[in-house]
Amino acid sequence: MNETNNPDSRRSFLKLAGLTAIGASSIPIVGLTGCAQKKEEQKTLTSGGSSIVVRKNIADLPSNDPEIQLFKDAVKILRKRSEISPLDPSGWQAHCMLHTTFCAMSIYSNQVHYNWYVWPWHRLYLWSMEQKLQKAVGEPKLALHYWDWTKDRKIPGHYWGGSDNPLFNGTREVGPEDEIPKDFINVGAAFRASDYKTFGGYPAAKKRGNSQLDGIAEQTFHNNIHNWIGGQMATFTESGFEPIFYGHHGNCDRIWDAWRNYNTSYQLPDTEEWLEKRLYATDGNGTPVAFKIKELLNTEDLGYRFENLDFNPTFSNPLEHSDQPIRQESVRDCIAPLNLKTSQADKIYADLNDKERTHVILHFERAQIPYHAYCARVYFEYDKDGVKQSRYTGTFTILPILDLDAMFLQNGVHLQIEIEKEIAEAIKAKKDIQVIFEPTPLPNRNIPNEKLRLENISLKLTV
Repeated sequence: MNETNNPDSRRSFLKLAGLTAIGASSIPIVGLTGCAQKKEEQKTLTSGGSSIVVRKNIADLPSNDPEIQLFKDAVKILRKRSEISPLDPSGWQAHCMLHTTFCAMSIYSNQVHYNWYVWPWHRLYLWSMEQKLQKAVGEPKLALHYWDWTKDRKIPGHYWGGSDNPLFNGTREVGPEDEIPKDFINVGAAFRASDYKTFGGYPAAKKRGNSQLDGIAEQTFHNNIHNWIGGQMATFTESGFEPIFYGHHGNCDRIWDAWRNYNTSYQLPDTEEWLEKRLYATDGNGTPVAFKIKELLNTEDLGYRFENLDFNPTFSNPLEHSDQPIRQESVRDCIAPLNLKTSQADKIYADLNDKERTHVILHFERAQIPYHAYCARVYFEYDKDGVKQSRYTGTFTILPILDLDAMFLQNGVHLQIEIEKEIAEAIKAKKDIQVIFEPTPLPNRNIPNEKLRLENISLKLTV
């Protein structure tokens, strides 16, 4: 039986979607703005009789759009189920706890962050939510939305209001007029990562002492925006309870698709360890399901596609100097010299022989470990012709990483960063280079008084 108490919104949605018995529409796939698109014939999707839904940018739809109202009706139903029974596997709470199971820090073997499983699992998690919402209102054409924060840096109005809006969350540290800082959402560095390990992370560590290397996409815009919003969104254990999580991760999922379209040479991992890995969630009825990663690579196989892969070119391309943050010296800055002896200076310089920028792995040791997310802008500072240069390389949110035995947090940290040729030239010239982590203020939160002490900073090429 259809559980929605708003049948008019459902009828309006059906009319809007053109879902008549004989109607059909052809929807082209739109190319990535500011990016080199794959040179292949564009595919089209015929919606008549198809089970494929189209995910759209929520900011492009009016708040009173029938599609939005149906989405809210479905969320209300899931929330009501959990009020009746928190254990209802098709309810809001049980679904949100899935994220806790695979993304919190209590059981290392379940962890999908800090490694190359992060994007396939979150794709499955969003599919799981979409299936539950469709079942709740009996509408197989209902689609999740994404929030394209490259175009709309304020949280869309659909997520604001009060307790009568099921998409509202009162724990947020930001307000409707706050804008994400530009350097928090530079997706271009991720698009230019030519190897999936750089974009999406390295294999999961298998024994204690092995390095855990999350990808540049996770370390930058993914973490930054979670942390910027604050409240439940800034936690592993509760972020799945925040409705905007699904808009944010919907865009991250879309960026993964866009990365695959960015350059014809980009390839996904082809190892059995990745392709055959089983990931777990629940279906629309709350029944446990398992998918191999190789079954999650084509969104249309999962019943959805994105309306387009257009992103704001400002953030798809290298950030202009005018959009880069200016170094602001502070007593809380974390400063340590780059160890030229342990850095791959010659290899990095050679790699930049015919290009202006490349990706490298920055490694450092923490003398002590904070138990909170740490957001910082990273600069390389050195002398050039008697003038101090401060070269911005990126904004990162560093998370406390659980070790294999589920008891300790790692001292060693790796950041995958993109550097310009000028920095490589300074390394090649063996200049005295200081690496600076400048703590970044977040809305309504103070920079921690604790100063993070860094040791043994080195650089090497990725993959």
